Amino acid sequence: MGNTMNAPWSRRRWLCAAGGAAATMATTGLHAQTPYPARPIRLIVGYPAGGFTDIVMRAAAVEAEKKLGQTVIIENRPGAAGVTSFLAIKNAAPDGYVIGAVNTAVWRQPVLEDVAYDPIKDFTYIINMVDNVFAVTVAADAPFRTWADLLTWGRANAQQVSYAVPPGLGQSAHIFMEEVAARDKVAWQAVPYKGSAESVTALLGKQVTFSVDTVIGTNAIVQGGKARYLAIASNHRLKSHADVPTMRDLGYNVAIDSPTGLGGPAGLPAHVVKTLHDAFKFALEQPAVIALLERSDQLPRYMATDDYRRWVAQSAVEQRDLLTRYGFAKKR
Repeated sequence: MGNTMNAPWSRRRWLCAAGGAAATMATTGLHAQTPYPARPIRLIVGYPAGGFTDIVMRAAAVEAEKKLGQTVIIENRPGAAGVTSFLAIKNAAPDGYVIGAVNTAVWRQPVLEDVAYDPIKDFTYIINMVDNVFAVTVAADAPFRTWADLLTWGRANAQQVSYAVPPGLGQSAHIFMEEVAARDKVAWQAVPYKGSAESVTALLGKQVTFSVDTVIGTNAIVQGGKARYLAIASNHRLKSHADVPTMRDLGYNVAIDSPTGLGGPAGLPAHVVKTLHDAFKFALEQPAVIALLERSDQLPRYMATDDYRRWVAQSAVEQRDLLTRYGFAKKR
């Protein structure tokens, strides 16, 4: 038997050996990769505590933790109609440890003002979770029992009418009421607030005539007899307030379509997106979240990742057209 140990290696043997070593290293690297998530996840909410987005995300986070095996920490960053939070999401490392609540404000704000992000290129849209139901709300001691009462008084006293619009000008509540006002040929003063907590305080303090606010943010004061709904700004009546008409019932061809979901920075790996999607889809199916939505007359609105991305792209075009029509778009 020859002394093959000392024989010079052929070029082919060197290449085969090198290829085998590389394959072994790659396989070892895959096995050594730390599973996601390996530490707590921060979920940024661009609105104050106690509002619709905050309440839903906190409830969903508790349930999602059961699948993720890690804590999901809610971090409130209100300001600039959500832009403060959107920038924090955009600038995060694309590793899945910073995600955030996203809604139509993400792609509306670039139409309204200069912002340091692109709503399509700079974000990964993971899952849509819920609808955001709004209502026209007045204080319990207001003289208006119906929308017709408010409209009649508002036409005669247009300069005295103001209404609260969280989370700010150019957002869902404001655009909705502008469409209503345009049809009725009235001009009322919109007053922006960061969230429902501020809006409710203004309404009960008689700083505004009425509010166009989320049902989840106003439900407590309505149930407590401090306020009442005149109309619902969605396509369906509320289960717990079935006698309150929708604006469509009243002859207006308008409704607020403002779903809320989860997003992250651009470039999130596919396995991270899937893990987050699956965990928060699981959360939507849990009794605690279902009960919360039912108590608050809110609706789940699940969109899988691909469907959500397509919806965002379509909505971005629609919202630009709408904001331009009402003169909200920034001057180019």
